[in-house]
Parts: sequence; structure tokens; C-alpha cells
Amino acid sequence: MSVGFDIFINENPMMRQLPVKADGSVILEGKVYLHLSYGSHPTVNQTVKLRISIPQLYPRVPLVFEEIGGFIPKDEDHHVNPDGTLCLASPFKVMSALSLNSNLNYFYKQFFIPYIYAVILKINHGINFVFGELGHGNIGEIEDLATVFNLDDTHQVLACLDALSLKKRISNKKICPCGCGVRLGRCKMHLILNKHRGVLSKKWYRSLKNKLSV
Repeated sequence: MSVGFDIFINENPMMRQLPVKADGSVILEGKVYLHLSYGSHPTVNQTVKLRISIPQLYPRVPLVFEEIGGFIPKDEDHHVNPDGTLCLASPFKVMSALSLNSNLNYFYKQFFIPYIYAVILKINHGINFVFGELGHGNIGEIEDLATVFNLDDTHQVLACLDALSLKKRISNKKICPCGCGVRLGRCKMHLILNKHRGVLSKKWYRSLKNKLSV
């Protein structure tokens, strides 16, 4: 069972565990009571019906959140995926966080709580996403990575992912993704990329690059 499971249940006593599924995943289902505030924005008091799926391969595979009470419209404007699952953050942000801390309760507070607070403000008060929002699909993921790498060009972002998919000694000999014209190892960009080496696997970065290149 995931670290933080007991803490999460203790803090959210209206949630319960369902029988383990055939694929080994654990399902938590029930209601969470939310009393949330941020800065000068309205305080929200809301009960939301929630389903959390914990895959057998967690944290190598992320948690899946679904709002099952009909409160959140199932559309892109509310960052709900076509299959009804919630888009809490970019895959890069999610997987990077999980590689450092796979605590279920931490994940819930780090990703679900900001998302649901922003959505409640949008639905109940007409306030658009207070923490900002990314575009949908590949566009949003590239926007997020551009911020991470401090770049503003899609090709540069993809080149960074390519560099992260290679061994450091090999990528450092290639021209830097930032477009400065010198080798990566001689540009400060290598310091930015080094922060992300080992956080996720070279195979994961390669797969993400291939996905975003389409």
C-alpha cells in the first residue's frame, strides 16, 4: 500500500477502500470535505465525491483522480480528460514529483487541492484558474517544459528532452539546445538539464520527446 495511505484516510474519513481490482490497483472512493482559501480569493466550503485509483505500479505509474458526483463539468475548460479523469498537472510535473515523494497524502495536497480549489472558484464564483493554466494536450506540456528549461521555442524544448535521453558525456558534446551555438557542456544550460538527470529515466525523456514531436 502507498505511503501516506493511512494518513489520507484519517484526514478524509468519508473515503473508503474498495476491493482490490483484478489488475492489482487499489480504489479509494467517497467524499472529501474541502475548506480552502488563498490570498484575497473567496474561502470555499465544498464536499466533493471522489474516486482515486492507485495503480499496482505506483509510483512508476501516477495516481488517477476522478470527480464522480457530477459537480465538475467533463470538458477541457475544467481540465477534465475525455475519459473523465482529472488533469491535475503536466505529466512531467507529476512524474518528477513522484520520483522525489510518492506519499499519497502529499500528492493529494500538492496536486488535487490546488486544482479543486481553482475549479470550485471557477464554477461557484466565475473566477478563472487562479494559479494559471496550461494549454491542452501537447501544447500545454511544451508550455510547461519551456518554463522549466527557461526557453520559448518548441524545437529547443524537444532538443532538451533529446539531451536528457542521452548519457551526459554524450549530450554535453552536442550543440546546446538553447541555440547559443556552443557545446552543451560549455553553456549554462547544462546546469539546468543536470537538475533533471536521474529524476526520470532516459527512456522516459525519450518517450516524452517522441510523443511531443507528433
